[in-house]
This record gives sequence, C-alpha cells and structure tokens, in this order.
Amino acid sequence: MSFLAFSGCKTDARKLRISTIYTEPERVVKEVPETDKIQTYTTRQEVTERLNPMILMLSKTGKILKFRIQGNISSGGHIINQIEKIRFEKGKQNGNSITLKYYTEITRKSGKESAGVSGYNYTKDEIYTVPDDVKVIKVELYEDQINKAPDKYIKLIAQQTFNFFTKI
Repeated sequence: MSFLAFSGCKTDARKLRISTIYTEPERVVKEVPETDKIQTYTTRQEVTERLNPMILMLSKTGKILKFRIQGNISSGGHIINQIEKIRFEKGKQNGNSITLKYYTEITRKSGKESAGVSGYNYTKDEIYTVPDDVKVIKVELYEDQINKAPDKYIKLIAQQTFNFFTKI
C-alpha cells in the first residue's frame, strides 16, 4: 500500500511538470551539385516529442472545470532558458464571459546548455470553479521572459474558448 494512500494525503495534481527535450547526433550525407562531391556532416535530431502549445479541457463536472496547459520552450547554446512558474491572472468578466490569463515565466541565465538538450516541455493541470452567470470561458497562455524589459517579451502562444451554453 502506498504511503500517500495510507496517510490519506493527496498529491498536488496542479503541480507544474517539466520534461527535457533531448537530441542526438545524426550523420547527413549530401551531394554538392556544383562539384559532384559528397559532403558528410553532423546535425542534431530531436528524439523527444516537442509538445504543441495548447489548452485542453480534461473534464467539466457541475461548476468545476478541469483543463491542461501545455507548451515548450527552446534552450541551447550559451544561454539557458528555464521555466520558473506559470502565473495566473483572472481577467475581467464581460457579461456572461470571462478571460483567464496564464503566463509562463521564463528566465534566461548565462551558461552552456548540454549539447543533448534543445528545450523543455511543460504541462500543468488547472481547476477553475465556474461562476453561475458565466457561460463562456476564454483561456489564454502567454510566454513572459521576466528578466527582460517589461511587457516587451510577452507574447500570446495559445488560446482556447470553452462555451457552456446549453444546446436546444
């Protein structure tokens, strides 16, 4: 029996999960048409799947909406990009719709990333209690490079609208 089940504790399902995107060397053979010679060189091929930035609805039970935020960042060379956290900002409610904004905070550090690393995937499950008068929820995901000039490096990378109007 697991310790968590024995003690009655639950794991944090809303925890930010980060995984590394790995690469491996690949030999490429290419013919140069001008000289009719064959050139061989080495490139790096990603062996880990890179997640597409998106927002997925996991379930809706009553007033509880569960959804997943996922995306990826690139990191390599002489600058290391790291994900610090995903910050939540509740937007304004406009009639029967509301906007939820999530910001992936990325810090840049000097240093050298391993040659086998090309970036990081991230996922986070979120739970939102839907107010009674809200029928449309728009979720937006932004990337925010926090140690750069403010607001200059914030960009929208994914958005999803969940419509809960009952169909007649």
